Amino acid sequence: MIFQIFFPVISQAETVFNPHDLLETRINNLTREDLVRLTQMGIDIDGVWETTARAYMLPDRLKELRSLGYEVTVIPDRIRRDSDLIQAYHSYSELTSELKATETAHPDICRLYNIGNSEQGRELWFMKITDNPDIEEDEPEVKYISTMHGDEPVGTELSLNLIRVLTDEYGTDPRITALVNEIEIWIMPLMNPDGYMSQSRYNAKGRDLNRSFPDQNYDPNNTVADRPIETQHVMNWAFAHSSVLSANFHTGALVVNYPYDSDPDPRANYSATPDEPLFIELSLTYASLNEPMYNGSFDRGIINGAEWYHIRGGMQDWNYIWLGCNEVTIELNDIKWPPYSDIPDLWNDNRESMLTYMEWSLRGVRGVITDSVTGQPLNATVTVVSIAHDVFTDPDAGDYHRLLLPGTYDIRFSADGYQTQTVQEVIVGSGNATQLNVAMVPQVPGDINHSNSADLTDAIVTMKLLTGTDIVFPVHKDADLNNDGKIGLQEAVYVLRKISDPEN
Repeated sequence: MIFQIFFPVISQAETVFNPHDLLETRINNLTREDLVRLTQMGIDIDGVWETTARAYMLPDRLKELRSLGYEVTVIPDRIRRDSDLIQAYHSYSELTSELKATETAHPDICRLYNIGNSEQGRELWFMKITDNPDIEEDEPEVKYISTMHGDEPVGTELSLNLIRVLTDEYGTDPRITALVNEIEIWIMPLMNPDGYMSQSRYNAKGRDLNRSFPDQNYDPNNTVADRPIETQHVMNWAFAHSSVLSANFHTGALVVNYPYDSDPDPRANYSATPDEPLFIELSLTYASLNEPMYNGSFDRGIINGAEWYHIRGGMQDWNYIWLGCNEVTIELNDIKWPPYSDIPDLWNDNRESMLTYMEWSLRGVRGVITDSVTGQPLNATVTVVSIAHDVFTDPDAGDYHRLLLPGTYDIRFSADGYQTQTVQEVIVGSGNATQLNVAMVPQVPGDINHSNSADLTDAIVTMKLLTGTDIVFPVHKDADLNNDGKIGLQEAVYVLRKISDPEN
């Protein structure tokens, strides 16, 4: 039997939520069946280590679980007991001031955006860093988002450090300069400012932001309706952009977690995407450069989400399924809120990983997709024939960036109102992306499908019969717009239009 019901983690959270009522617990001696049952009960599991799970719940759920025979231990709230843990970290206002100061100091490469306000009215800041921040260019977009859970602040501090490196070392460090010149970088240091200010995992209405996105198995509605306001803002931002690669940062473990987190079978021990080998390589790229992570309690510092524990409504699955963006979840430290004195070492552990992971956006195959007649960029879909996963162009520039491991691929391009085109045997290496631009041929209403195509010689004869005009070689050569060695009737029609009206 496969369960299909999901209960909210916190009852009546939409009306009343006091973060101080929430309990962090350890549940011991669990089987995989127990984890399935707890998930179906709406218990917010936040990590699993062998037979022990970390979970969050209100006191009434604690009593319920104990009455059912579960061994549950409450973990004291050390954050609120030790104010020194909080004071050295950036406050929300200090974070805001630093981001604004950075934009002012580096106006040539920085733009700071408020993509919307939190439940309690705090701005959700996104810093854009690129060499031409006001121009849409043929560049991959990479995003880092941190602290969806307000009690996991390490990623906020590391995000600020990364922003400093990218801005302060631009123009002096060749590698940093190349990153900023070649990539459109977006960094959100704090997605849950309300939770952060109250040292709570949840937002101000008691919602877990990383359980609130559309889910292909349990909530397949790719809309913002009935979602937390912070999730709505991130989704709306993502709909307007074309991220290629992303990561979200957490604490509470030391591992890179890759999709899928969710599976139609809640008992599944693994849930692989069509890009499984690529995700393993992406995850290893990050973990292998972080020695404590790589040599920690997880094999090579990586794990499949469902293999670790199932979650529903996670951001990484949503990015991959609906946006075509490769995203992983990075757990930066076993302790959720460590002393601030640990931040320099944590930065040293993650600096190279954060930069090298970002560079993956420049690999695979890339190009610009345009209308063959007008030359205008298109909103198109790019499919690797052997991998059941689509990516999409940025319609503003028409550029696409398909991350791939080295190999030879057949790649299909499709767009509404245009003939589908397939380019065979595209060779992808281990360095910079293979460039593959495509000019797509518009469909003509009522015309015969492109599959009825003729050899070049036959097409010339057909056009001469229709027009009484000799079609010279350069014209019929250029008419083979999709480079398949043939001219379809739709291509012939466009050649005829050019002959009759060269300015059209």
